[in-house]
Amino acid sequence: MDWNEWQRVLKWRALEEGDADGVLVNAERRREATVYTRAGLASEEVKGDALDERSASFLDKRAEWLDREAVGWRGELIRVLELLRVPQGRWSWALIGWALVLITGYWLSDLGQSNEFNLLALPLIGLLAWNAVVIVLGVLFELMPASPVTGHGGWLAEFLANGISRVGKASKAVESGVAAAVRARFEELAWPLAWRRLQLRLRVWLHVAAALLALGGAVALYARGWSREYRAVWESTLLSKDQAGVFFETLFKPASNVLRRPVPLDQIAGMHRTAGKAATPAPALPWIHLYAGTMLVLIVVPRLLLAGISAARCGRGITRSARSLSWGNHVRGLIRAVEGGDERIQVLVHAMEPTATHREVWDRGVRGRFGGMARAEYVRIPAGDEDEFAAAWQPVSANLVMLFNMATTPEAEVQRRLVSDVRQRLLTKHAEPELIVLLDGTSLAGRWSAEKIAGREQLWSQMVEGLASEVIVAVRKESTRANPPVS
Repeated sequence: MDWNEWQRVLKWRALEEGDADGVLVNAERRREATVYTRAGLASEEVKGDALDERSASFLDKRAEWLDREAVGWRGELIRVLELLRVPQGRWSWALIGWALVLITGYWLSDLGQSNEFNLLALPLIGLLAWNAVVIVLGVLFELMPASPVTGHGGWLAEFLANGISRVGKASKAVESGVAAAVRARFEELAWPLAWRRLQLRLRVWLHVAAALLALGGAVALYARGWSREYRAVWESTLLSKDQAGVFFETLFKPASNVLRRPVPLDQIAGMHRTAGKAATPAPALPWIHLYAGTMLVLIVVPRLLLAGISAARCGRGITRSARSLSWGNHVRGLIRAVEGGDERIQVLVHAMEPTATHREVWDRGVRGRFGGMARAEYVRIPAGDEDEFAAAWQPVSANLVMLFNMATTPEAEVQRRLVSDVRQRLLTKHAEPELIVLLDGTSLAGRWSAEKIAGREQLWSQMVEGLASEVIVAVRKESTRANPPVS
């Protein structure tokens, strides 16, 4: 997938994870998108968290389908999607910068005073020295392994996110609730990738700019020599004639070998200008060819090669980082929503009365684990009657969900003992049962922080370790309750 396709996939992932209760896009629409695009992919085939080729193709096709269908959906959904933008540069910036460096290179290649072409007065040595350092560092950098993609890029990323005015407008347009949650999730997923991509692309643009700077200087030599006849000279306080010959032979040797033009060393002595006068100024054209060839061979070509390597590395690095964004649970959840064959899943509810509001959230957790067609049957376990219930209970299938209030602090004498007793009863009928612990956090939304919820989840996981196959948290965001889901 290219960068635009990754943005589309990340946009829909952020929307579905930030809009967990289906305020903007309901569960039926999401299942419909999966059915049309999964091409037989099963949840059991999705291994690990990294994204494989088949799963990536599924997500790409699904996001494309959702994009196409979203045109006819609610206006609020379209407004939220339009707010999901990433920091990015503009080609106009690069083109303006390249034009400026081209003009600068043209200006720097001043052919000297009058009609003389002073070889040592031109900026060739400085350009070669600077580019040698940058090219060596660039090669070393490209050989280094890529660092992890982290961070949002700070204020510079905000500035580059399509301009300060657009970022400010987008920030004001987002209100509290599901839109804010979606936007926050998108920034968490996509902004680190976008910031890294922007940095790598800027490096490519700078390599191209350096090549254009040298190219502008070479073009200037021929442009100015078109209408005027220049003679080549040299003058120096530090170099003698013999030393100048060695210097020019070394400097122009790479270009001489590539262009197959000899360095006219026999002209060096006569070209020496001393006391304001040269004995025999040489025709400038052979030296212009060597000068331009040196910039081409030692600056333009290496810089463009580095630009190409950086561009390829950018594409591979962004793809590799995007594939590692913990996709496993997301992809499996999408596919499980359309799997299952009207399976009957018994849910044992400890010390809670299952209301319709609760069941809406619990059903989502059950379907997310056992498939979208699974049916949950709720059985209440009264507080204080745990032992009697476990002794009389009879399993109806190998899959079982035990549901507890997440706000309750788990105790070994109560909750763990109950899970252990139920599991033993389950083993009497099924050799390889699957027992899932579902934690109800519907009453905690808006009251507990994410860190506190994560800490309580860890506490429960430790309490039922070795007994439950998995611990799932079911939370309903309070900010979305007032908004009806899309039909």
